[in-house]
Amino acid sequence: MKIKKNVYFILSAMPIFFFQVSYVSAQLSLSLKSQVHIQADTIEYLKDQNLVMARGQVHIQQGAVNLYADNIRYDTDSQDIQADGHVVWQDGSQTVEMESLNYNMRIKKGKAFNIKTTVPPWITIGSEVDIEKDKIVIKNAVATTCDYSPEYQHYHLETDKITIYSGDYLVAENVVFYIGKVPVFYFPFFVKAIHDVRTPFSFQTGSTSVLGNYLLLTNNYLFNPTNYGALYTDYFSKKGIGIGFRNEFALNEYSAFSLYFYGIEEKDTGKFRYESRLRGLWAVSSSLQGRVEADLPGDSFFSSDYSVARRDPSLVSTQREYDISTTLTRQQYTLGVLFRRQLLADPNDLTGTNFIDSFINLPQVNFSLFPQPLMDKNFIKYDLTLNADHTYTQANGFYVSHLTGDFGLSESKVFLKTQTFYTRMDLNETFQDVSDVGVTQGAGASGSTNSLNVSSTWAGRWSEFYTTNATYSFSKKLNNLLPTDPADGISANLLSAYMEFTAGSLIRARTSTSYDFTVQGVQGAKLNYVNQQFYFTPLPQFDYLAIVDYSVQANAIKDFNSVLDYKSTKDLWRFRISGNYVDPNVSNTGYVNQGVFPPETPTFEIAGEVDLALFTNYRISALETYDCTNAVFESRSISLYRDLHDWEAQIGYSNDPTNGEQLFFTLNLKALPGRPLSVSDQQLQNLNGIRNQGLTGTASQFQ
Repeated sequence: MKIKKNVYFILSAMPIFFFQVSYVSAQLSLSLKSQVHIQADTIEYLKDQNLVMARGQVHIQQGAVNLYADNIRYDTDSQDIQADGHVVWQDGSQTVEMESLNYNMRIKKGKAFNIKTTVPPWITIGSEVDIEKDKIVIKNAVATTCDYSPEYQHYHLETDKITIYSGDYLVAENVVFYIGKVPVFYFPFFVKAIHDVRTPFSFQTGSTSVLGNYLLLTNNYLFNPTNYGALYTDYFSKKGIGIGFRNEFALNEYSAFSLYFYGIEEKDTGKFRYESRLRGLWAVSSSLQGRVEADLPGDSFFSSDYSVARRDPSLVSTQREYDISTTLTRQQYTLGVLFRRQLLADPNDLTGTNFIDSFINLPQVNFSLFPQPLMDKNFIKYDLTLNADHTYTQANGFYVSHLTGDFGLSESKVFLKTQTFYTRMDLNETFQDVSDVGVTQGAGASGSTNSLNVSSTWAGRWSEFYTTNATYSFSKKLNNLLPTDPADGISANLLSAYMEFTAGSLIRARTSTSYDFTVQGVQGAKLNYVNQQFYFTPLPQFDYLAIVDYSVQANAIKDFNSVLDYKSTKDLWRFRISGNYVDPNVSNTGYVNQGVFPPETPTFEIAGEVDLALFTNYRISALETYDCTNAVFESRSISLYRDLHDWEAQIGYSNDPTNGEQLFFTLNLKALPGRPLSVSDQQLQNLNGIRNQGLTGTASQFQ
């Protein structure tokens, strides 16, 4: 029997009263008890043999598994499938193209031949593949990110076997790395996260006056998606060989551990120099987390001497620090405890290896209650911050205990639909048990200090193009004044404001200044500089900005910065020129040393940058900074970039007063750009999930 288009046919446990052979034309969906759905141009069902023969644009679907082919033979009893002709198998994020496939839908296992699998950005081909529920095993495989034909590929990996686990990472055995057709490296074992964005390896070369010529090599490794890192092997012609590593280990979604070390035994001095960091984040629940960190530089000069080789630039070589903290976060409050020991480099130690105690917290406790309705949810709100610490400082030489409480009231009102007024007032109480060294009265002495703080902001939107903002801040000590404090105890009395004009993306202009009521004396600068910012973008290819600081007292410009940027529509070229003018004789109190000393010469610098696309795959960039006052070039840099399809290379030269002359070369895989391997402060803040509404004082350091 032949049934025309738009016929819907269901096989179920109920008896089937049809002829033994049935033909059904396009867009037929066949649904079995096993939840297998079939669509094809024609379907032939052999009832006595429990066979379905589908031809033409065949699609079989079961859960997340989709199978496409020109022809499919399906045994409804055993659920065996034989497919051939443009076969495509998909399971979640995994896609495999092949010539033929034998697959069982019940146990989700199969075998395919002459396959091509794509899990962006990787492309893998192989002679044979075994498909299982949670992995794919490809034999005699070739993997690359270059989508050119094999004879023109920039690089590829040949391996005996590649195992892809659940679309997350792959394991390769007996790997040979080819650049073009030339074998370069051999790896007996290679593991890579498929969706990881780290470069498998990278190197950089250059030269500095301290290190000489250098070569930096980074090899990333991965044991599994939660345990990975990098090995560093560097050569310096003047210093020798530097070796380091970093390892990241994740316990769960919230808990991570990071270990970093880099060291070198210098051949010219015989000294072993190093830097290291241990950082960990643990979590009992989504609201209770903790952090452990130790920053351990070997000497205070490591940062400056080995700036090009440092893989953790956030480390400060002049400081050693040990931190342990715990944070409890709830809907309405946060509670934190911090233990910290900080050692600074001894300025009298020429070797830089002596670090002395500068600051110790044993402990510091913080509690912050977020703004809560005082009487009505739309009326005044209150917030509370409490701090306690037992602190050692080098200046005192002993521990001092502090207790601080801050209670604030705030209110925000909207009027005239476009005007908002927000104000906050708080009372602050501070107590310490022991006087600071050399202080017999005031806030540095034992006892308590009270202060009053008020802040008000008026934000107005007068039209679609014009907005204003004014903020007034006031702070006054109520008792226990220091000898250096003003007699009235007022430490802050400042009014700041700005107005802004905006016309879409075409023009933006902002004028801002501030007025300090606490400044005393004829030479006092009550009125700060008037700052003017102007941005102009008439075309996507053209933009201009100018920033000026103007002194009303001197009736003169303090500094002026201007940048002009122009580029082609298809980014074939880019031109940028900037100027920077500074007059050291102008201040916000008037002219400096007027009539006493000869005035200093104002400085004016010009910087020009050119970026050009050369041919198809080359781009050259040059930057020059010229000191017009002294008629000398201050700094310059030039680089040549080469697009290698899936790779990119860059060679460059720079010369500036800070770092001197440098020559560098880098090679990077574009599909997998490099990224730092560390648990960053931002990541820790995100994982902790600490809310910062209403936090004051030292509360923010627990973020």
